[in-house]
Amino acid sequence: MRKILIPAGLIALLVLYLTLAGCMTLADKNIPVRRAAASAPLAAASEPLKVMIWNIGYSGLGEESDFKADGGQMLRPPGKDIVKKNLAGIQDVLRAQAPDVLMMQELAGPGFLTHGVDVAKGVKKALPGHTMFFSSDIRTRLIPSPFGLRVGLGTFLKVANGGTEIVRIPEEPGPIMGFIKRRYHVQVTELEVSGEPWVLINVHLSAFDEGANTRMQQLREVLALARSYHDQGKAVVVGGDWNMRLAPTDFPYTADDAAQFWIHDFPREELAEGWQVVIDPSVPSVRTNEQPYTAGVNYTTNIDGLVVSPGVRVGAVRGIDLGFRITDHQPLVAELSREGRD
Repeated sequence: MRKILIPAGLIALLVLYLTLAGCMTLADKNIPVRRAAASAPLAAASEPLKVMIWNIGYSGLGEESDFKADGGQMLRPPGKDIVKKNLAGIQDVLRAQAPDVLMMQELAGPGFLTHGVDVAKGVKKALPGHTMFFSSDIRTRLIPSPFGLRVGLGTFLKVANGGTEIVRIPEEPGPIMGFIKRRYHVQVTELEVSGEPWVLINVHLSAFDEGANTRMQQLREVLALARSYHDQGKAVVVGGDWNMRLAPTDFPYTADDAAQFWIHDFPREELAEGWQVVIDPSVPSVRTNEQPYTAGVNYTTNIDGLVVSPGVRVGAVRGIDLGFRITDHQPLVAELSREGRD
């Protein structure tokens, strides 16, 4: 009998596809977490609280990359060296900013999308004085790390806190791209800032739900959760990737508008009185991924930002313009305090 040789890469892709398609029952219905302690005891938080949000696209969506789900060609970055290059750039930014709180989306452990690079470990290395709470909304189990998936939310704190917990939110009725099932959730952290109770909610809503129905369900549940904490007298900050255009933008571009199929406007009417959206309108937070990035060609807008409760005073707000060299999203940093304090 003639032997049929199948390339190892093809086998890996087949295993991954069968796993995520549900043909192999290896997808984890639970949400596993990974924690790491700070290198020193955490100090009490004081005002202003420096909060940073950033979707890092598993360190794989720098300027060289496009993405299949957005109309591009690539399922993962061009190579391991690209992931490492992006991660080094991410680390440099984090060391320079040293936020009190970092709420990160699309953080990743070692796996297929990262060419085996442990991005979460690399991010934590850049923030040794922070605790880390990493929970995967996309994860496979029983598959070796070079071929599995571990992608989700990460909350990093260098100030004392009451711990981070997970709250589940609605999921899409079907898989993304026909084979990816996401376990949507938010991360909730309670802490005291200058002796007052605060709640931080790390969020990443759906992008590829047909008709945006799941996205709206998720939004309403997240806002209801935030209001419930505010009703308890706590300052509330919800931050991350909303996958909704948070304000009208007119950054120049020449790409086909078809790449904007997933973009919907944030419904301001869903916000209760006194709640506000916080962005830096001068710096785009995301670019489309139907092709590698070229300034002035890819469409850019703002979908990453904060929603803060009444009683939260917003100080300096700055989007960090990295030219989309190392990530397809750009970070936002804000200084926050309670109203009525000098």
